[in-house]
Amino acid sequence: MNEDFEQVLIDNGVPTTEAEITDKFRTVLADSGSTIANNSNYSPFWRLISAIATKPFLWLVQLLIKNVMPQFFLKTVGESFIELWGDSYNCPRKQSQFLKGRVVFTRTDTVGAFTVPAGTVVYTDLINNTIYRVFTDIDTVFKDGEVGLIVSVTSENAATAYNLEAGYFSKCDLDGVSVTNPDDWIDQVGADVEEIKAYRARIRNAFNTLSHYHTDGVYKFLISSWVGVQADKIWFQHDAPRGPGTANAYLLFDLNAPAQSYLETINRQISTEGHHGHGDDVIAYNMPETAHDLITTLYFSDALLDEEKEIKKAAVYNAIYAAFRGNAAYEMTKTAPFSRFSFTNLAGELYDLVDGIEDIEFSLNSIVSELSIPVLSSLSVVEG
Repeated sequence: MNEDFEQVLIDNGVPTTEAEITDKFRTVLADSGSTIANNSNYSPFWRLISAIATKPFLWLVQLLIKNVMPQFFLKTVGESFIELWGDSYNCPRKQSQFLKGRVVFTRTDTVGAFTVPAGTVVYTDLINNTIYRVFTDIDTVFKDGEVGLIVSVTSENAATAYNLEAGYFSKCDLDGVSVTNPDDWIDQVGADVEEIKAYRARIRNAFNTLSHYHTDGVYKFLISSWVGVQADKIWFQHDAPRGPGTANAYLLFDLNAPAQSYLETINRQISTEGHHGHGDDVIAYNMPETAHDLITTLYFSDALLDEEKEIKKAAVYNAIYAAFRGNAAYEMTKTAPFSRFSFTNLAGELYDLVDGIEDIEFSLNSIVSELSIPVLSSLSVVEG
């Protein structure tokens, strides 16, 4: 892209290389009537004058090409200036956010009252060398005879990686008490600071808000202003799903989708803002899911110890879940709507990730998705 900006300067007669600047300098000297005769490249005087004239100009030209001109275009603007672009279109950058959700504590001895104190740590197993933790928000009491207790929690850090699927947060240090994060446990999604690529897409959608017509771009701008929602992960169904003048917007979250209450808040904004480009009825939904049971069989090298095999099986288990958007601990090719999920490609990524595996077999063939996202209802990783 720098070459494009350099060409703009060249087309307008601006020298961009040291040789061109030196030639231009000599031309200016000659046109000004300079009588310098000793202009050999080996002349100390000429080298000094040339360096004084050409080097600073070259630095300025390169600064213009690499740092200044890219800031004039949304496609190339960098971290230092993109928020100024966003401010121009009333599109502030989304900041990091702590996850808030609910976990379920269960106790074995139901006699008497028992308090789960605020700050109780609920954590995961080791996932790619990281343990994720959430903390209970308030003191909550098991009443006499009560078996289960729902407790609100907040993540240790503000990050997307805490939006884990049900069952990941399964550890606590309370005697006689077990814990898990159930389905639909997320009330507020955790999020990192918005990546520049996603922010560019939102600003581009903001261009539509300058129009008087409420198109897909306007709805994308409204919906993607919520943390956890990206503009390029919203799909519209326009064919009047609930009758004339209706449309659906399907949202795909990076990891586990939040509870329905989160979407209800988004939908209230759509309705109260009075945007009716598709009619009088636009509703946002989570992307529909198709559930799949997967058995993965690993064949290991004979040189591995049993303990090593168990560690590698756990890594494969979590890496596969990462591919199915269950966690963000591994960089895997993820499932997506309107695509084919290839288990051949998944096997290749697992070979690169975990050494000592000689062969991998899957119980499923490729999964072809339309307006849906494949998820795992069960996953078994076994040794062949």
